[in-house]
Amino acid sequence: MTASVAPSRALREPVLPAQAARSGRPRWWVEVLLVAVLYGAYSLVRNSVGDVRAEAHRNAETILRLEDSWQLAVERGLNAWVHTTDAVAALVALHYATLHFLVTPAVLVWLYRRRPATYRTLSGALMATTALALVGFFWLPTAPPRMLAHEGFVDVMSETASWGWWPTSGAPGSDAISNQFAAMPSLHCAWAAWCGVTLVLLARRAWVRVLGALYPASTFFVVLGSGNHFLLDVVAGLLVLAAGAALAVGVRRWVRTPAGSPCPAV
Repeated sequence: MTASVAPSRALREPVLPAQAARSGRPRWWVEVLLVAVLYGAYSLVRNSVGDVRAEAHRNAETILRLEDSWQLAVERGLNAWVHTTDAVAALVALHYATLHFLVTPAVLVWLYRRRPATYRTLSGALMATTALALVGFFWLPTAPPRMLAHEGFVDVMSETASWGWWPTSGAPGSDAISNQFAAMPSLHCAWAAWCGVTLVLLARRAWVRVLGALYPASTFFVVLGSGNHFLLDVVAGLLVLAAGAALAVGVRRWVRTPAGSPCPAV
C-alpha cells in the first residue's frame, strides 16, 4: 500500500531548487534571452514589411468574401451585438487590452516553477508558434475587420479609448510596438489556446482547469466581437499552434534520443 501511494505523493510535491537541474529546467536568463530574441525578430518583421496598407486591405477583403460565401462570417453579428451592448463592449475591451499580456506570462512562470519537466517542450511550442506566425505576418499582411468600416464593422476598442487604457487605433499597444496588419494568423488566439491546453492538462485544481478551458473560448469571442480578427484568422492561429507544438515535440525527441535508439513511446 505504501509503495503505491509514494509515487502519487511525489508528483504532488513542489520541485525544490536543488532538484531543478535534475528536472531539466533551463536557467531563467536563457529564457529571458530567448524572449528578447523573439521580440527582436517580431520588430524586424514589423519594420521590414514596408507600406503594406493596400495589400493588407485586399487580403482582408478576400478573407471576408470567402467567409461570406461559406456563410462563416460570424464576426459580423458578434461585432454588431458587442457594439450596441455597452456592458459587453466594456468587458470585451478590458479583456482584449489586459488578459493577453497577463495570462500568457503567468502560465509560463507557473510552468517554469511548478512543471519544470514539461516546461521546455511547452515553452518551445509557444516560441515555435510565434515564429511561424511571424512568417504569416510577413507573407500575408492582413487588416483586421475593424478597419473595414464600409463593411459595417465597428472598432470597439477605439470607441472605448477615452478610458485612456489603449490608443485610438484599437490596438492593445501603441502603434510603435504593434503591427496593425498582423491579423492572419491570430497569434492572440494561438497564445490563448496554448494557455488553455496547458492548464487543462497540467493543473491539479479543478477550478483552474475550468478557467483554463474558458480563457481561450472567451478570447475567441473577444477578438471576433471587438472587430480585431476574422474567424479564419482564429482558425489559422489554431493550426499554427498545432504546427508549432508538433515542431517542438519533434525537436525535443530528436535532442533526447541518442543516435540508433528507438523513439520513446507517446
